[in-house]
Amino acid sequence: MTNSAISSEDLDPILQLARTALASGDHDGAADLFEQAARAGTPRVLGKIAEAYGEMFDGRAADWMSRAVAAMSVPGGITVHPGTLRIIAQHGFPEQQVWSVTVRTSDEDRPAVVAALEAAVPRLMRVTHDGRELTEGDMDAALATGVDFYSPNHAAVDAAVPRVWLDCKDAVLPAMALAVIRVLTDELATAGVRQAGLCTPATKGR
Repeated sequence: MTNSAISSEDLDPILQLARTALASGDHDGAADLFEQAARAGTPRVLGKIAEAYGEMFDGRAADWMSRAVAAMSVPGGITVHPGTLRIIAQHGFPEQQVWSVTVRTSDEDRPAVVAALEAAVPRLMRVTHDGRELTEGDMDAALATGVDFYSPNHAAVDAAVPRVWLDCKDAVLPAMALAVIRVLTDELATAGVRQAGLCTPATKGR
């Protein structure tokens, strides 16, 4: 099947078949189906593949997460390093996800970047494990009637870097990670930042 032969409505059944194959232990069959779906190249699809491997405690979730975040880059604009919000896999298992994003930009744009990160914090607190961004009203209603989702416990900005970090208990949540990047790129654009790089440096701690 060629790239052009895969329509958006075809992708979810392919992903479901791949998930079924993976759950049944047919790793090669699952890998072939996932690669077929991945030809679409969208962050959503790549993120779903990372999620599927993560749910099966398969370390390949890390590579697919890298592909998903990198696909969110805009050439000449906001670029996303493949290691952003990376999943750390050890001995073939996805052990944790690093919930910190540093923004690299010009000194001139630095104040706008900090303002964008600060504006993003309340939105990030309303991002759910399955990639939704709730409105303030939806979040208030959920807190009052019962929460059936996971959202960050805390989010804060380190203006000196600048970066934003989230307390998500190191959970592996690909859909949430993509939503976090969407919020950040949206707020950067709103603040007038046209060029910047998002990354998660390989350092210990937050």
